[in-house]
This record gives sequence, structure tokens and C-alpha cells, in this order.
Amino acid sequence: MKTEIREFEGQPVGIAVFDSPMECLSSAILNGGRTRASAFFIMQVPKDYMTDDPGAHAARVRDGLGLPEDSVGMMTAAEVDYVFNTAVGERDGVRVEAVATAGLSNHVVAGEVLDNWPYRHELSLARGRRMLGGTINVAVISPSPLTEEAMVNMFIPLVEGKTVALNHAGYYETGTTSDSMAVFCPSEGEKVRYCGTGSSIGIAAARAVRKAVGYALEKRLEHPVPEPPMDLLARLGYREELMAAARSRGRDEAQAEGCLREYLSDPDITALVDLAFFTSFRADSMAADGHGGARELVDAMALSILGSRLDPALGVMDGLVSLLCKGIWMAEPSLPR
Repeated sequence: MKTEIREFEGQPVGIAVFDSPMECLSSAILNGGRTRASAFFIMQVPKDYMTDDPGAHAARVRDGLGLPEDSVGMMTAAEVDYVFNTAVGERDGVRVEAVATAGLSNHVVAGEVLDNWPYRHELSLARGRRMLGGTINVAVISPSPLTEEAMVNMFIPLVEGKTVALNHAGYYETGTTSDSMAVFCPSEGEKVRYCGTGSSIGIAAARAVRKAVGYALEKRLEHPVPEPPMDLLARLGYREELMAAARSRGRDEAQAEGCLREYLSDPDITALVDLAFFTSFRADSMAADGHGGARELVDAMALSILGSRLDPALGVMDGLVSLLCKGIWMAEPSLPR
């Protein structure tokens, strides 16, 4: 496989050309699904990109660059000339290659709704960072032919490897809302039937993906964005409980909202809520199994910042919200009554 970065109409395109046509299974915008491919490319599009026919656009880029008609194509708003890279993972002599680009802004936990993109955008601009582009594109190139079920199976180490790269960078999120994935393999030879995360080829693939996605995230200086504590706690179902504490000071709905946001805007409280959320599930689970060290650390933070320990009868988040409600009731924000 040969890779290069070329330009078409002012936008960089990362290209991988195979030594011979490969079997492919992908979610790509161009020639996606089950197909054969002689090349693979990831094209950059503007960050405000909108089109009714992205496939036609990708085909025009393919043709403009003189790539084979069967090329598989993906899109990203991340800076291709900056983050397009390849990596190799190895296990028991099995070597698997991965090609990836990665950019975050529309990252989200699978099953949840992305509803704070404007906040992330504003924070990125405030930091002076202009590289705000979403989408993680990953392709895995198997050294061995794969059965169709093995090609599907290969998506497990691919997707899980991508998420591990995010986790290692400090993200709780599992991916972006526009991720695209592909698996390529030779068409001739004895076929591998299993590519799970316990197999040598699956381990090698996951390692390659972790390296490639991790490199792209590091290259773009991607860092997790702390969610506003009000929004995070509301998403967990605690808003009404917190609002009741704010209203108990004799304020109307609008004043209570302002009281609550002012109280939660304290940097130390913001950090405590963010860290408690990302550790609460693990801390509670470990405590239930007799290993309370993680919960004790959260408890120490709560004592330091809020002046009280967590109620041992409650989980981390329930206990923290109980302390926050107490703090809101005792606080005297500088707001009109």
C-alpha cells in the first residue's frame, strides 16, 4: 500500500493505493457497502460543509485526482494534511495496518444526544484554536483474506480501538456523530474466519487503530471540554432537585435559575462535578465490591471543596447532588431577590 496527500480544488486529500484490488466492507460515502477497491481516500471538506449529494462530490474528487473508479472515499472537516496517517499493529507475527484521520467537536457518548456543540465551538474559539472539525475516519487493512463474517467481526476491534484512543486522551465519549469505518483485505488465499479482540489479527488491528487515531488526536492537540455542570447534572436527571434547592431561598423560577448557574459556575465545583461524573460509575462499582479507594478520593474532594463528605448510603452522584443542594441553600449569590 502506498499513501500520499494530494490537493483538489484547494482541499487536501489523503490517498492509499493498494498493490492489488482488495475486498472491502465499509460505511464510506463513496462505494460503501460490500465491494472491491483499488484505492481508498479521505477528502477534506469545509467545516460548514453542506450538500445534497456528497457521493457525487466524492466521485468528482476521485475523478479529478485520476483515482480508480472503484476507489472507496470518505469525508472529514479535520485537516487532512495534518492528521492523515498510517500505523501498524502487531501480535504473534501478524501485522495489520490502519489509516485514519480524527477531529473532534461532534464527539458524543453512543446513545446520547449531542446538544452542547455551540458551547464547544465557543470554547474552542476562546482558546484560539481554529482546528474545530468533527469525524473520525478509520480503515483497517488486513494482511489475510477474510470471510464475510470475519470482515464484519473486524469492525469490533476497529471501533473499540478507536474508543480506547479517545479514552486514553481523557474522553468519556465513544466517537463522533459522523464516524466512518472500512475494512480491507486481499481477495485471494485461505480466509481467516474470526477477527475478535482475543485473536492475534484482532489484537493487531486494535493496536493499529489506537495508534493511528491517537496520533491524529495528539497532532490536533485535542483536549476534553468540561461540560457546564448545570447541563451535565440536568442530563443525569438532577435539574429539578437542584432547582428546588435554589427556589427554597424565596426566588422565582428565573432567579432560581440564575442562582443555580452562579453557584455551579465556581471553577472548583465545575471540576468536582466533571471528575465525579467520570469516576462515579467505576467508584460505586468498586466500592460495592469492597474496594472503596476511588470513592474515598471523590469524598476527599467533596470535603475540600464543599466542606462536607458524601453520604455513605448514597452513590457518588446522588451524594454529590445532596451536598450541592445544601450548598445552594446556604449560598448567598449576588442576585436581586
